[in-house]
Amino acid sequence: MSLLIGLDIGSTSIKALVYDSEQGQAAGLAALPTPTEHPIPEWSQHDPEALWQTAAAVLRRAAAGRQIAGLAISSLAEAGLPLDAAGRPLYPIIAWYDRRSEPQAAWWEAHIPAGELHAISGQRVSTSYGINKWMWIRQQHPELAGRMHRWLSLSDYVLWRLTGAYATDYTIASRTLLLDQSRLDWSDRLLEMAGMPRQALPPVYPGGTLVGQVTAQAAAETGLPQGTPCALGGHDHLCGTLAAGVVQPGQVVDSSGTSQSLVMILKEFRTGPALAGQAYACYAYLVPGRYILKGGQKSAGGTIQWLARQLSGGAGEAALPYAELEAEAAAGVGKKAGPLWLPHFIGSGAPDDDRFSRAALVGAQIEHERGDVFRGMLEGIACFTRRSLEQMQAQAGQPLQQVVLLGGTTRFELLVQLKADVLGMPVLLPSIPEASACGAALLAGLGAGVFATPAEAVASLRYPCRTIQPDPARSAWYAELYARAYQPLYAALRDVNHALAHMDGER
Repeated sequence: MSLLIGLDIGSTSIKALVYDSEQGQAAGLAALPTPTEHPIPEWSQHDPEALWQTAAAVLRRAAAGRQIAGLAISSLAEAGLPLDAAGRPLYPIIAWYDRRSEPQAAWWEAHIPAGELHAISGQRVSTSYGINKWMWIRQQHPELAGRMHRWLSLSDYVLWRLTGAYATDYTIASRTLLLDQSRLDWSDRLLEMAGMPRQALPPVYPGGTLVGQVTAQAAAETGLPQGTPCALGGHDHLCGTLAAGVVQPGQVVDSSGTSQSLVMILKEFRTGPALAGQAYACYAYLVPGRYILKGGQKSAGGTIQWLARQLSGGAGEAALPYAELEAEAAAGVGKKAGPLWLPHFIGSGAPDDDRFSRAALVGAQIEHERGDVFRGMLEGIACFTRRSLEQMQAQAGQPLQQVVLLGGTTRFELLVQLKADVLGMPVLLPSIPEASACGAALLAGLGAGVFATPAEAVASLRYPCRTIQPDPARSAWYAELYARAYQPLYAALRDVNHALAHMDGER
């Protein structure tokens, strides 16, 4: 029996999943909250030592004295930190969603055309990326610039604490904004613009590459056997995509928790003005020779939670009547045309790339009840998914082959069915606990030699998977609703929403 550990470092929790490669299932799981500080209300950051100690405690609970064949890390991708020559952190890890580096994002917008940046990095400008965090630290604390010896993304820092090795994988490196996607190496042009020394960044390898072993000190802190092989993992969304078995061009994972991430597998890097203008990222995947096209929106499950709270008198999360709301919503499915939501609660996401767009409820009438309002939200999210995937197909130049659903919103059976109905095609629903950690465990197996190829790693999984078929009558109904009501909705409301944003001072 070969046991592998996937360590997943997320925004809210750090988890370690023990994967039994022979049984194809989890053999253990441990989790603790991710330590997060808010020195002022608008800031979110992680103390490096507290984060490492939490990761070590989670590993200690998961390993529990067992012999581990290999380990890899899945993590949020954009956070990072500077280290001095002795390996001491010089500043807290700024959370990926912290927006203090907006001036640095604006600097990139002013100094390089969006199309040129996308052609190199496959990314659009955002406050999230690691380089913007370092540029902010350097501007606010110039005395640190000369002391910085290394810049490591969050997962690379934990890997270094485990092994003493400096390395990163293509997917994590992509979210620094500094990786050249055509060469799969750091971009000289972007490094020069950012003032980032090449030697401060770790070498870049494919996910699943063996880079080190657990040191004696790390073994004492984590309970892992000294010498345990450690491989590179990757971006959490993409580790989950790997665990879902999505490796072929045209396959898509819709990973929807608090936010929604849509990931389509490509056979080559794609760029151009249209992709750059629609907020789609394109960058290297965990499988060699594959790239991904990534879109989505910043609020999905969070939006459902918000609406459920409003419809139930502000109840807490534990008391929200989701089952009742779903049952009430189901009564109008395929029968009532409205009300319908434009679900732009935190901007539009891709493909409109409009941070000033806002959510709207249209078509409400006096006879509508709370179930109708809840149904309209689920329909709006399903319609958003279709619109984004249609644009992704067009930009990728390849047909949509398969859609796999992951994430917390899959517990809403009605939403799952609506996605099949609105897309007009079957969707797959695998039962994979902690998909990102599971994907990291598969990469650990590649690095440790337990698996010879990514396909062999994926084939080891033994989790059940349901196929949700669309209802033909409802698909016809929703095809008309989508074309006549949802498709024109954003454009019809754009000027109104921009006016509201202007009055709120969001420009």
